Amino acid sequence: MISFRRRTGNDHGSMPLAMLVAMVGMLVSTALVPVVVNQIGGTRIVSGRTQELQVAQAGIDMALGQLRAAATAGAGDLEKLPPCTLTGAGTDGWNYRVTITYYQLGEDASDPVPQACPPIYVPVSATLTATGGRAPAASLTVGSAGSRTIESTYTFHTNNENITGGALQLASPTTNPLCMDAGADSSPAAGAPLKVQLCKAGGSSDQRFAYTADLNIKLVGSETAAAPEGMCVDVPYPRATGDAAVFQPCLGLAPRQQWSLNDSSNFSSTRETTVKLGDFCLALKVAGTAGTPIVLGSCGGTANQNIFRPQPGVGAGMASAKVNQLVNFKQFSRCLDVTNFTPTFSYMIVWFCKQSPDGNVPWNQKWYMPAQAASVATAVPGQIRSGNPTAPAYCLLSPGSTATTKYVTMARCDSTDAATIAAMKWTVLGDTGEYTTSYRIVDSFGYCLTPTDLTVTNPDTHTDGTAKVKVAACSKAELQKWNAPANLNQPLALTNTREK
Repeated sequence: MISFRRRTGNDHGSMPLAMLVAMVGMLVSTALVPVVVNQIGGTRIVSGRTQELQVAQAGIDMALGQLRAAATAGAGDLEKLPPCTLTGAGTDGWNYRVTITYYQLGEDASDPVPQACPPIYVPVSATLTATGGRAPAASLTVGSAGSRTIESTYTFHTNNENITGGALQLASPTTNPLCMDAGADSSPAAGAPLKVQLCKAGGSSDQRFAYTADLNIKLVGSETAAAPEGMCVDVPYPRATGDAAVFQPCLGLAPRQQWSLNDSSNFSSTRETTVKLGDFCLALKVAGTAGTPIVLGSCGGTANQNIFRPQPGVGAGMASAKVNQLVNFKQFSRCLDVTNFTPTFSYMIVWFCKQSPDGNVPWNQKWYMPAQAASVATAVPGQIRSGNPTAPAYCLLSPGSTATTKYVTMARCDSTDAATIAAMKWTVLGDTGEYTTSYRIVDSFGYCLTPTDLTVTNPDTHTDGTAKVKVAACSKAELQKWNAPANLNQPLALTNTREK
């Protein structure tokens, strides 16, 4: 039988070794205590800093939601935009504070201008700055102790980037001016009267109109389920002097809703069957009086009754290259115009774009020019000839200099003078694939056709306040773009998010 027996041995020295191991362990543990404590503290700091950033991001999300919700019946509503300071509280004492800076178009698309709060013009973008921390929300600022800040840029999307809407103001009075007004409702009821009221600074939803390519006068933001195309100025047929102008759902090319800005800056009616200018114009029932209804009246030059001055944001109506007009992109309701129908005048102007339901606009805004080219290399310079039907024909003449006292004028197209022939050559550019060079009109000296800037102090203008025309060193300025599509400036999504 096989058996096993436990081997016995000498255990002397085991106890001292065990004590030594225990002492070494205690020493190592003692040494690690501050390391562990520091690591726990560092973890807490990182966790807190992460929480601050998350709370700031929550502020951005909240502001973004309010921006996107600023609408009525699916259309953007300027008056529902969130205020410029927003605050909120999270859990466990965390808070955020958001500031919003709204911007409007500046001299060109890359140079937006900050607005006052609340914004009074349709913004093109907004900067959202959010700070998160444990301090009271009202005291949170960029760089405050125990906080983190992030910033992001929101770009507004609109149906038509260059037609933001604007006022339709009477030419007189200039003090306490009067503007077309739709009343208190953002979408007036069918049959509601069109009136004039004192113009509101920067406009408001009841005074913000768009002049569409169908020649409709449309209240911006008036789209509803019952009127998906919005509400437009309407006078039904048959017509008579004194008939009231009212709002009805927009019908597009229906003659009863077509209003053409004529030579006198009246909104002329359209004939029912012949698609020609009609016999009536929109006019105040009582000249120069706020609260007065607009009715069908006579056409002509009564400044405080039937002469209107559309703001650029209203739009250019039917004016475009299709009807041989030159529409300025920055001053979007204005077209190149032979001053006072006089080709020998000392300067050209950019006047309110004239309209006609058949597209046959007056000759002093009608131009025959080289076709738009896709690049300078493929462009063929040529004359820009006025539509004057009588001989001799006149063409646009560059001064060949950017001196402020030298303006674009006109000369006989059949001139035999070499210098004049050179100064009558222009290159007309379309979409070149590059924003800066697209939609320019360039003379043979390398300068660009430009109206004078109406936004500067003491602008250089014609007697009625419209811009004169000159040439200037070519740049990316929107003043130098002609017959560009209204959506030339494409909006982007939420961009440029970063920590400050």
